[in-house]
Amino acid sequence: MAHAGDMVMPSHSGPAMANIYEQDQLDDCKRNLQPQARHRQFCQLRQDVAALDGQLAAARLPLAVDSLDSALAGGLALGRVHMLCGRPGHDGALTGFAVALLRRILTRVDAAAPIVWCPAVATGGSGMLHAAGLAALGLDPGRLLIVDSPSPGARLAALEDILRTEGLAAVIVEYDGVNQSSDYWMRLARRAQLAAEASGVTGLLLGWPVAATGFDTLWRIAPDVSAGLTASGVNDSGVNDSGLVMAARPWHPGWQVDLVHARGGRAHSLRLSWDAHANRLSELPPAASNQPALPLAGGGLPLRKVRPSRYGTQMKTAVAG
Repeated sequence: MAHAGDMVMPSHSGPAMANIYEQDQLDDCKRNLQPQARHRQFCQLRQDVAALDGQLAAARLPLAVDSLDSALAGGLALGRVHMLCGRPGHDGALTGFAVALLRRILTRVDAAAPIVWCPAVATGGSGMLHAAGLAALGLDPGRLLIVDSPSPGARLAALEDILRTEGLAAVIVEYDGVNQSSDYWMRLARRAQLAAEASGVTGLLLGWPVAATGFDTLWRIAPDVSAGLTASGVNDSGVNDSGLVMAARPWHPGWQVDLVHARGGRAHSLRLSWDAHANRLSELPPAASNQPALPLAGGGLPLRKVRPSRYGTQMKTAVAG
């Protein structure tokens, strides 16, 4: 018989206590997971911000030059837009260096992918693309899609749409000496970078130095006229510094390369030589102060021999245009 003073527990007290215990355990788990969750959210936020800022890790193409690859944080970023500049008169050197980079880029893309090239106006002093010359540098002219427009503004306006086209090997646009504000270049760089990141296509802009920011890298290219000289004073074209024709040697063009800006990297200056046959860039030692200079005026292109005049027998040389 139950006494009146005995306490009678409700029949549902057992399940209620179990629920309270489970809730306490769940709260403990949440408290333990909160730091991990916050860390994951923070990492995701950093990735989102990096993606918006165009700094998310991109595929890198080593150029096999240690000091340059180090300055580029591992190599040339693929799927990005790079600006290569050269002063007037150095158009040949600028084009040659672009072809050297392009040859390296082509080792990472489909062998049948086309290359879109928007060249400068032929009458502007920079000359025209020459199929035989490109083939001699190891670039198949049959892969080129030439977009010919007399207006550099129209070429730049089409840059974003071309870069968004998937399946291209690369896009090269020459902007001549177009004069635009720094805000224009910043907006163009932003749109072009987003388009290149979306398609994975690498873009190269070629032209005169401008006040541009926002591109993945910014280069200054000049011909290195002493790069082709040997100890005997014979350059790679087979013409010595006196204008006499000697035995021809393989042509290895050289440039003075200034990496002005590299996203995630640092500025760097060096002298480079390129073996087109082996598709290999090599760093040259600093030029000697007493190095004789060749009478070159334009762009570091190979010398060509000109037939002697009937009024004299001396062979002359001229810079290939």
